[in-house]
Amino acid sequence: MACVSEPRQQRANAAVNILKNFAAEKKFHIQLRTVMTDCVTGPFTGILKNINASNQSLHPALISVISSLGQDDIIRYNLCHDPECWKAFLVAIKQCREHEYREILYPLLGLIINLSTVTSPAIQEHGVSLCSSCLGLLKDSDGGIITRATGVLSTVLPQSSEAVQHVIQGGVVRTMCRLLKGTGQNATKYAIKTLTVCTVASHLAREELVKADKKLSILRHLLVVSGDEIVSGNAALCMAHCLEVDGTARNLLGTDAVLILLRHAAGDAKRTAVQQNAAIALGKLCRSERRHMEKLRELHGFEILHSCMKLIT
Repeated sequence: MACVSEPRQQRANAAVNILKNFAAEKKFHIQLRTVMTDCVTGPFTGILKNINASNQSLHPALISVISSLGQDDIIRYNLCHDPECWKAFLVAIKQCREHEYREILYPLLGLIINLSTVTSPAIQEHGVSLCSSCLGLLKDSDGGIITRATGVLSTVLPQSSEAVQHVIQGGVVRTMCRLLKGTGQNATKYAIKTLTVCTVASHLAREELVKADKKLSILRHLLVVSGDEIVSGNAALCMAHCLEVDGTARNLLGTDAVLILLRHAAGDAKRTAVQQNAAIALGKLCRSERRHMEKLRELHGFEILHSCMKLIT
């Protein structure tokens, strides 16, 4: 790490390559656990706060080293709970945006996604700043950057109610709806998770989503085409949230909403959350607008609805 910090590029690159080889070894992870902060994290955050034209080329490889080390549960826990790490990430994102260092920003966002799957006070403290930075990145011209910025939102927002309110005010709902019209698997997974977190926490977010998509066609489409049960489960849950907005169930008359939700509620998904969320949405749909019961009768769905109501209560 001392060599990586040196101004001599050739020596720094050689040091990073050596670290990369070590970082692939589990025994090395074990040896680093007790000295990670002093030996690696401290120097790493210092380097990350000082990205410039002369050292930018070594940052992607150095971030890759930290990502490899973070596969160790204890090291990842320590990284997640280190406030200096998150301060450095914020500084680095700002520098990368200002100088368009996308080759650094892309792996950095990936590292942040992986680390923020762990709940920690440090992430909660910097949640608003992180999400604010990612809101700005959603306007980037690079689709990969947009996808990973959405990924950060999807993992950080559940840890900060203040950040949720901040991004809703920043127009995140409409942006996520736009992303969900694309075809990227990761972007879809991150965007629907972000929408679900926002709609569970905020009636304003539900209203924004219904306003942008009155018939919830985006959510219904995901329930039809997605083979990912996490995506399907979140889409069903998001629909359930939106059905709390007045008039939404009425807007869905004449659509395939009942059929889609019934299929998922009666399905054999490995994740029971998919069935439960679909059941909850179906129950809310029929309670909010009784005419959906006629469709249920046509589909012989009363037994399924009965099961749905058991799940709801």
